[in-house]
Amino acid sequence: MFSIGLVLSAGGPLGDPWHSGVLGRLQETTGWDARSAALVIGTSAGAITAVTIRAGVAAVDRKLHMTGGPISPEAEAIYNRIVTPYDEPEVPRDWRPASPRMALRAAWPPWKLDPVRVMMANLPRGTRSGEPLAKRMNELLPDGWPEQPLWITAVRMGDGRRVVFGRDDVRGTVGQAVRSSSAVPGYYAPGRVGEREYIDGGVHSSTNLDLTAALGFDLVIVSSAMTAAEGDRNWLTDPTRAWFSTKLDEEVAEVQARGTAVVVVEPDAETLPALDKTADDARRKATEAGAAAVDRVLAGVDGAGLVELIERAKATS
Repeated sequence: MFSIGLVLSAGGPLGDPWHSGVLGRLQETTGWDARSAALVIGTSAGAITAVTIRAGVAAVDRKLHMTGGPISPEAEAIYNRIVTPYDEPEVPRDWRPASPRMALRAAWPPWKLDPVRVMMANLPRGTRSGEPLAKRMNELLPDGWPEQPLWITAVRMGDGRRVVFGRDDVRGTVGQAVRSSSAVPGYYAPGRVGEREYIDGGVHSSTNLDLTAALGFDLVIVSSAMTAAEGDRNWLTDPTRAWFSTKLDEEVAEVQARGTAVVVVEPDAETLPALDKTADDARRKATEAGAAAVDRVLAGVDGAGLVELIERAKATS
């Protein structure tokens, strides 16, 4: 059996539309249905997309939903499970650093300095609650965690370690996992499961692709909204994107070293402007940018290989 893993990155408010454009175009052009992925890993915004996939919404429907097109009755029935209005209620501001212990662990020893963790741990707690999001995700999957593997990444505030809901021996509903994975430090209040608090999985990595290294997949498809294609990275104007791009390069090399093919769909100079969250009709533009990025990959040197691998997967399914 030819197996494909799917990795969906963080990406802020336009991450989910980007992923929807990527996956929708892949289905339109290659026939690959993201719902058939052997494993879906979601981080932050990607966790929302991942839950939607495991709830049964086809990628083409997700793309149409983002761009205002008509969706199938099947997808409409799934979306109708959501009865909680979307909201981000405010919570009191706590100006103290969110996790001094996490900052210390990330700064010592100096040769293992993780500047992203240090910075995020020293931010104050956010003032937006993700509780409505958690409820909506639980409504999408009313029976709880799906049978098909779904991993959602977060970072534990107490020690700064990555936690993988759906894989690790940790409690939490799907909604709690998504809320934790999406808790952007300084903006959202941390997610809480029992006595432990969690923040955005992107604090560890925007993709967490390395989780697939030892799993033996034949192919891993990565939709990455927070990186940039090689040659389109700028440490001066967008150091965060450049940082995550470098980390993703390392993760790709690690996975490929184990014999797994990796295809990354990420923004380039032409599609990066569409990820401006302040733009008019930003969601539609981000969705279309994700679709355009797929077209670029298919037209490039990796395109024929990707199509061939997908055809092998379809032939053995």
